[in-house]
Amino acid sequence: MELKALYFKNDKCGVCVAFLPKMKRIADDFKLSLEIVDVIEKPDIAGQNMVFTVPTIVFQDNEGNELKRFARNFSEFEIREYIERMYDILGIDS
Repeated sequence: MELKALYFKNDKCGVCVAFLPKMKRIADDFKLSLEIVDVIEKPDIAGQNMVFTVPTIVFQDNEGNELKRFARNFSEFEIREYIERMYDILGIDS
């Protein structure tokens, strides 16, 4: 199984803009697939994933099943800790 992250944002959201470089760095560090979704440009994808606030990060498996969601208030440390825990459970080398 592989992890995929969907980062839902809006360019008018200051937190979204500020956290995006951190999320890109996290994805690079863990060799994680990252899809960036602007909720204004792609409201259908946001709706399919029940995203009503930004920023939201949704982690999915390779079949598209949601594993974990972080919305509005989260830290880089929390994201890294979750990925490390999942990689450890799944036996994935980071």
